[in-house]
Amino acid sequence: MTDHAVPLSVSRITAIWRDLNDRYFGGALPPIAVVWSRRLTASVGMFVSRAGPRSAWRENTSAKSREIRLSLPLLAPLLADTPYGTQELVSTLAHEMIHQWQFDVLKRRPNHGPDFLRKMTEMNRDGALAVTIYHSLKQEVLSLSRFAWRCGRCGRIYRRQRRTIQPRHHHCGSCRGALHEMSSSEAGQPSSNDTDRLKPSTASIQPAPQLELDFSSASL
Repeated sequence: MTDHAVPLSVSRITAIWRDLNDRYFGGALPPIAVVWSRRLTASVGMFVSRAGPRSAWRENTSAKSREIRLSLPLLAPLLADTPYGTQELVSTLAHEMIHQWQFDVLKRRPNHGPDFLRKMTEMNRDGALAVTIYHSLKQEVLSLSRFAWRCGRCGRIYRRQRRTIQPRHHHCGSCRGALHEMSSSEAGQPSSNDTDRLKPSTASIQPAPQLELDFSSASL
């Protein structure tokens, strides 16, 4: 994989986060680390927490307890080669901020349910943002994914750059069916069952027996 240079500094992205927080959340979101991730290739962004939304407030809002990750392999080429790269980055950040709002303000686990949809519609109303639930980078994700697993029950496919899914310990996030690793030839073919959600965007750093992979929360 190409070793992409960081297209925007963390301080610049944090300034964008502050502006979005003031404009769309009334400054209600507490500070959070926004970082580039070289390993995030299944989604363009991800909100990550180390504790549940109803844990002690100080624990939840500490610098190390939550973070927003942005995919360097997926976003860097867009920023360098396309005129819409900046809008994709800002909209991805806004998507993950809705998940942060669900977690920090509503005290709920991030999802793409009614609260998310209402906030997304509200934020898109002025035309400055283009927040979506699903991202449109299937080919880019496919090119970065060397390994894939298929659910034996519902057929859903999970792709990863590294062999990080262990079928003995992980199950399908949709139906809890058993996962089976696909051959390299099978893994290289796109499928309508691909998990191309954006923002499973959310993930928990705590280990879990079930894969909750809905790329936003994987996802734009």
